[in-house]
Order: sequence, then C-alpha cells, then structure tokens
Amino acid sequence: MRRAGEHPRRDPKRRIVLDGPRLIQEALDAGIVVEAALIAGDEPDRAGSSLGARLLAAGARVCQATPRVVQAASRVVTSQGVVALARRPSMPDATILASPGLLLLVADGIQDPGNLGTMVRTAAAAGASAVAVTEGTADPFQPKVIRATMGAAFRIPVLGLDGPALRAALIAHGVRVIVADARGDQDYASAPVDPPLAIVVGNESAGPDPAWFHLGTRVRIPLLGPVESLNAAVAAGVLLYEVIRRRGAAPADP
Repeated sequence: MRRAGEHPRRDPKRRIVLDGPRLIQEALDAGIVVEAALIAGDEPDRAGSSLGARLLAAGARVCQATPRVVQAASRVVTSQGVVALARRPSMPDATILASPGLLLLVADGIQDPGNLGTMVRTAAAAGASAVAVTEGTADPFQPKVIRATMGAAFRIPVLGLDGPALRAALIAHGVRVIVADARGDQDYASAPVDPPLAIVVGNESAGPDPAWFHLGTRVRIPLLGPVESLNAAVAAGVLLYEVIRRRGAAPADP
C-alpha cells in the first residue's frame, strides 16, 4: 500500500492511497471503489465502527493492524488510524467542454501538489463545471494533491488533456478563454466572463504556456504591494470568484 499510487504508469490498476476517515468517506460518497483498508485497533472496525462497517459493506477488504503498521502505510506524519487503497477515478468524457454554461479552470503546468489541490478545492467551492490539467501538471490524484483538495477531487470532474488537444476542443466549442498573466493587457475586473468560459492559470514560476496567449484575453490582477506575482492557487481563487460575483451565485452547468 505504501508504494501504490506513487508511479501510476507502473500500476496497471492505477490505484490511489487515501489517508484518514474523511477522505475515505468522501471517496465512498462519490462511488469510488475502495479495495482494501488498514485500521488500527483491536478489531477491524474499531477506529470508527461506522466507517469500518461501511467499508465492509462496500466490498473492501478491511484488515486489523497495529498503529505502527498503519503509520508505515500512511503518507502523513501522524496517521489518523486508517489508510485505504482505492481505484483511481476515471477521467470524465471531454464532452463536458461542450456545456453552454461551462466554467472551466485550467491548471497549466502547475507542479506544486499543494497549489493544485487548493485549485481543485476552490473550483469545486466556486461551483465550476470542471478542472483540466495539462502536461507538466502534478498528478491530480497523487496523495499530496488529494489531501490538499480535502476530498473535492471526488466532487468535481478532473480532465487530463495535453495543451494542444485542450485548446482545439475549446476553440471547437466556442469557449471564451481568459489567461492569468501578471503582464496582461486587461484588468481582471473588466474582462468579459460570459459563458462558456475557461480560466487558465499557469506554472508557478514560468506562467502559462504562451500558446494560450493567442487564444484568449490576458488578464492581470493588480499587485499593490512589493511582490512580482500572486500564488497560482490564490490567482485561481480571485478569478473564479470574480466570475461568480459578476454572474451571480448560481453554479455552472455540469
């Protein structure tokens, strides 16, 4: 279990590791197949009898283990007493990009797992339709990213497409694109945000792929203090909630 999910290409079952009862509950709520779980205690369902019973009812193999064994299987410094092995969610069909009310967050080359996880969580909180991750972006289902999403990775579609394919699909579906860029020509508060819309936030240091600049409006978020740029996840949050503010509170179409 400790090695599962570290190299998804080497794992034909493409499994993921879930640490703690909250993530496991979120996965079960979303219909994710949990194959096995280690629970510290005297009985398999000792650490949260309801969770243990639910795992068993879902067909998972639940094993009793000492706290030391559970900690060894965990990816966190201090285990919460339960670790599970689940099947990696399948990528959703790209037809979601054809939704007329689309609000898509594009994580373009985001490498930091914490940033990506926060972006996924923020997109889910803002009612976005989906998140797309391009090549060079961290694996959205690696343990650090999943933990940073606080389970939101199971509540919003996450698409994996290379940049050219994603751009071609957005053009084909007539999707408006705004690109976060500190050197952008337009203030983010005045950029058009009519649906369908994609918001592109690029790599933490290099920014977005320049290929995006020819597709959409480059928008800047004003920096009033002595800093060069905003954190990628913060920029994504600012732009998503600006869209929500100007459209009203209704969530985007799925």
